[in-house]
Amino acid sequence: MAEPPPALIQKVLKVDTKFSHYLHSKFHTLLPIFFHLILEISADFRFSFPISFSLLFTLSLPSLLPFFSSLLLGLLLDLAAVGLIKILFRRPRPPYNHISSMSTPVSADHFSFPSGHSSRVSFVAALVFLYKEAIEVAVVELREKGGVFGSWVGEEGKLVDVVVVGVCAWAVVTAISRVLLGRHYFFDVFAGFCLGVIEGVFSFRVLRFEDLFSCGLRDRGNYDCRLSKLQKCNCKVIMQTDFELPKHHHLSLVFGLVDKAVE
Repeated sequence: MAEPPPALIQKVLKVDTKFSHYLHSKFHTLLPIFFHLILEISADFRFSFPISFSLLFTLSLPSLLPFFSSLLLGLLLDLAAVGLIKILFRRPRPPYNHISSMSTPVSADHFSFPSGHSSRVSFVAALVFLYKEAIEVAVVELREKGGVFGSWVGEEGKLVDVVVVGVCAWAVVTAISRVLLGRHYFFDVFAGFCLGVIEGVFSFRVLRFEDLFSCGLRDRGNYDCRLSKLQKCNCKVIMQTDFELPKHHHLSLVFGLVDKAVE
């Protein structure tokens, strides 16, 4: 299909500018400013990526490895795709955007199209929806493991439904807030939201490298296991000889001694 003529593009952008300004002027006081900023922070890559990475190793559930592999790699894909599109189109942000309250760590963040926050939240929502069955299995595993997380788990079906609906609602409200806050035009948010959904489907079908992440979890598990053996062995030595093992031994040498001691 042929590209639309520049005149048509200009007309669409003009309508988008007027409609976005109308939404901002009429409804930006609908929610408190701090609520918009909380939504902005929650969808920031500098917040979402470290939290997702931490949950991978905190939960350590095999059934969630495909989800977390798609999530982490998809977030990186989204960051690269949005940055590239912004640099190519270079659409300025709305003039009524308060730049002083906005963090722009890279130059591409000064541009408006597409909305990175909208693409990120829709990507997460799409992925949570697509991995609903895996999350249900993970909830059962959490209940069986007990502990802090397990004690929060109720009926897995209802809990997962609440999570999916909650994440989707968060995505929609966050996307709308980008227009009301004046960060983006409506079309920027719409395009970003569609991009995120496409990225979610792509990550679900292609970016599934759970074997790579399982190796990392397995190495961490082996390290924790050997460290636990070391602590037990150290306690036995203290009880029998009244002196502690040297604290600054090379770890590989100490772990080798422990392996022999506990065999």
